[in-house]
Parts: sequence; C-alpha cells; structure tokens
Amino acid sequence: MSISRSLRASILAALVVACGVGLPQGQVGKSVVQATERPNFVFILTDDLETGSTSGMPELQSLLVEQGTTFDNAFVTDPLCCPARATFLRGQYPHNTGIRSNSPPMGGEQKFHNEGLDRSTIATWLDDAGYDTAYVGKYMNGYDNTTIVPPGWDRWFGWLGNYYGSGDTYRLNENGQIETYDRNQKHDTDLLSEKAVHFVQAHEGDGRPFFMYVATNAPHTPAYVPERDEGEFSHRELPRPASFNESIVFDKSDVVRRPELDHHDVENLRDLYQRRLASLQSVDDMIEALVHALEDTGQMENTYVIFASDNGFFLGEHRLTRKSLPYEEAIKIPFVVRGPGVPTQEVEHLVINNDFAPTIAQVAGVDTPEFVDGKSFAPLLHEDKPTPEEWRTGIMVEHFNPAYHALRTNFRTYVEWENGDRELYDLREDPHELRSNYETADHALIAKVSAQLDDLKGCAADECRAAEHD
Repeated sequence: MSISRSLRASILAALVVACGVGLPQGQVGKSVVQATERPNFVFILTDDLETGSTSGMPELQSLLVEQGTTFDNAFVTDPLCCPARATFLRGQYPHNTGIRSNSPPMGGEQKFHNEGLDRSTIATWLDDAGYDTAYVGKYMNGYDNTTIVPPGWDRWFGWLGNYYGSGDTYRLNENGQIETYDRNQKHDTDLLSEKAVHFVQAHEGDGRPFFMYVATNAPHTPAYVPERDEGEFSHRELPRPASFNESIVFDKSDVVRRPELDHHDVENLRDLYQRRLASLQSVDDMIEALVHALEDTGQMENTYVIFASDNGFFLGEHRLTRKSLPYEEAIKIPFVVRGPGVPTQEVEHLVINNDFAPTIAQVAGVDTPEFVDGKSFAPLLHEDKPTPEEWRTGIMVEHFNPAYHALRTNFRTYVEWENGDRELYDLREDPHELRSNYETADHALIAKVSAQLDDLKGCAADECRAAEHD
C-alpha cells in the first residue's frame, strides 16, 4: 500500500530527529523505518561531469532539480574515477580505502577485490538487510575479461574494459555471462537504461525494497553520441569563465603550470564540449525513462532518486584539460536528491562522496560498519536543518599523483603540495581561484587551516567527522 507524500515527510523528519547531526552512523531508529515500507533507491552516477553542463539536461532539471534538493557544495575527496567510486561504495576517504589510483599497484578494481574491500560496501549492507540490489554500468577501472560478480549484487550488468578504446563494440558482464554489443546498433547509455528500467518494472507490486546503482560512461572522453543527438550542440560556444586560459599562473604550483592554450587547443576543447553535451542527452533520456517507470509502477512515492558524478572536469580553466587537481572545476560535482518528503531547495552545506553510503544505509534503517568516515546527510533533506557551519566547516581532498592534500572549507581552499608549494584562495572574493593569497595571508589563518588539514590527513571514522569541524 502506498503512503502519502505528507506522511513520508513526517517519517523523514522523525529520522532526522532520531539520527541527529553528531551521532555515530547507523544509529537510526529502525522502528521508524520498519513501521512502513522501506524506501527504494536509484543512484545515477555519471563520469567526469562538471557542474556547468547539467544546464543542458532538461529532464534532469525538470524531474530531479525542480522536484528535489540540489547540493551546491558537493565534492569528491579524490577527483579521480576509481578512488572516488571506492569511496561512494564504502564511505571512506581514499587514504582509508587504499584505492589511490585507477590502476595497480595503487588502485584499480583488482586491488579493491584482492584486498576484500568489495566484501563490505553499501551493496552488501543493504543486501544483507533484505534489499534487492542491482548494478548497471561502469564499475571500476581495470574491471575486464571476468565473469566475477562482486559480493552484494543480486543483479549485475558490469561494463568491461576501457571506455576510451572500446570503439564500435562493447561488452557487459551480465550476471556472470559476458555479452558483446554493437554501439552502432545500441548506444551503451541506451542499453544501460533498458536494463535499469526493466529492473524497476520487475519490482511492480512485489513489495521487496530495492537499491539500484546505474553508472554511465557519458560524458567521459571520447563522449560517444547516439546518432539521434549528433550535432545537437554544434553551435554551442565553449564557456569562458574568468579562469579560462588563465593569464597569470605564477602563484600556482609548478606541478600544474601549463602553457597558455592556443587557438587549436581552444577549438579542440570546443568540439569536445559540444560532444560532451550531446552525449549527455542519452543520460537525460535515461532519467526520464526511469522516473516514468517508477511513476507508472506506483513506486515513485517510495523511491529516492540520486544524481551525481564521480568527479568534475577542466575545460580550459587554469589552462587545464583534465581532472585530478584541487580546484573547484575538478572536485565539485553535481548532486541532486529527489525522494519522499524531500523539499525543492538548494543547499549550501558541504557534502562529500564519503557521505553517500552512510546516508543510504541510515534512511534504509541499516547499520554501517565502524570504518565509515562519512556521515548521513539525511538532516539536510529537510527544511529545518543545521547551519552550514554547524554541519561541517571543512573537508579534505587528497590525491597521490600528483601528490597533494587540500582543505576545502565553506569559504576557502588551502592546498599543500608534496613538493612544498602552498596555495590559499578566499572563495568569497576570488571564486575562480585566480590569485593565491598564501604569501600575504594572516599567519593565524594559515596556522588554523594547516592544523585542520593535518588532523584530516590520517583520520579514520569518528576522527574524520570530528576533524571536519575546526
């Protein structure tokens, strides 16, 4: 039996009160959750999507943004695919997952599997609690030529191999059986959409709660575009914010300094930008198909739909054309939640991919392991919420090649590079991070941000949540 939206709001409010901002993860009143239907979850994760391109996705805007909560300050704690995906699954900073790269020996799917990290993820936690779980799409870098299905997933459609070089054919591990597809016959996002929609439809009326994780390749380079969307953005100009092809970079680390982009570079970026926007139209179609499937099967009122990216991407800002670096364009991600009782609002609070797994677990009424570093953002999915400063004053971004640690606070970004370089930006006065004021900043301020970053560098679990408050 379905439940009214107003009753759902009351249930969520009760969860917020029961959880509290500072309680250890998993201490949610299970009786509150079990007194009604347990909610479903659909998580849509894109690849390398910077926040600005979401404006070119009308279904995302109308079906999720305009009907849910948008987190304007959502970040990943390592702006690189595999480390970020490991964090989404386990709720830990990369220094605690140990996944510090896309490939061995520092990272990749083999390390994640060989070290047993896949034996305790949001999938296993929910599966053990009776949820039907499904994974559809890209898993982790290095997942290839295998029929292995990671623990916790009842349905598995895992992308195999490297997206960049997949060409006209691509492969999925479908519940232990490898299947090959022709992109000219079926675009990969469309295939993933069909698998995901079928999973939703199969749950009509069966009463079992589900958790589905859908990970697209789009808009990752080379940004494959379905034939129907070719050329759709051929007249769209490349955005040129104040940081585009930054003229003065002497205040940035030697590690990131690049020559100014020339005319040819800018033309290539424009073409890539247009392809990325076109490739996202198939993701937008997926969002529409999934929301309609949930509505048609009567499950929308009991389902949270979450949209995010594994990291951002530079399109010429600071002369850069990559990711992995500690500036806003790479570390900030789009993050939207629509669901029972979730108001339409924009939230300024700092949230991170560490928070994803403990939030899903908490709303589902499932305990999380003690190793989790993040905290549930369920209190923010409500109109009566703590202030940004009460919630969290800073988060750490860490990367290991090039090596740096960065503190992103509500107002500043402070970076410590392994080579000894330092950068400090006041985001209220310099939102594009054009001029580091590390050399001229007050010594007390430098001491404060440096101390908070030091506390975060080796933190674990409760220590991390405590260190995120200065």
